[in-house]
Amino acid sequence: MKSVLLFAIFIAAFVYACGPGDEKAEGGDTAKVCVKKPLNPNGDSELAILMREMANWTDSCKAAIESGREIPSKPEHLGNLHTAKRTDETIDASLFNSLASLYQGKVMEFEQCAEKERVEYHNAMVGACVGCHQNFCQGPLVRINKMLISE
Repeated sequence: MKSVLLFAIFIAAFVYACGPGDEKAEGGDTAKVCVKKPLNPNGDSELAILMREMANWTDSCKAAIESGREIPSKPEHLGNLHTAKRTDETIDASLFNSLASLYQGKVMEFEQCAEKERVEYHNAMVGACVGCHQNFCQGPLVRINKMLISE
């Protein structure tokens, strides 16, 4: 009986400690506040957000290919790849833009390829991601490499 009571107290304390804290809201009232932290430790630039959208689309394409479903439409903002504000504005823009153009070309080829060529063109598109991320922002390479489909 004593162990059940101690366990219940422990769980209650854990739930209380892990819940959102009380913060002073506008007007001095105490309110529960949920603060969403950015995924990128340097903040969420337009390019970082676009890259996450592209990664989610590529994951969806992989799943569609593997299950024989229709390929989803590419991200609406993919055309903004060259102009999206970067997290690090000091990167070599000419190299980035040439790699971005290469990627966009691979996306177009992937969209236009025959169904029997989807794996090959999907992997070429992912390869363009790898090539760029070997030059800039290596952090996502682990995730990107998981997007490849075994032939």
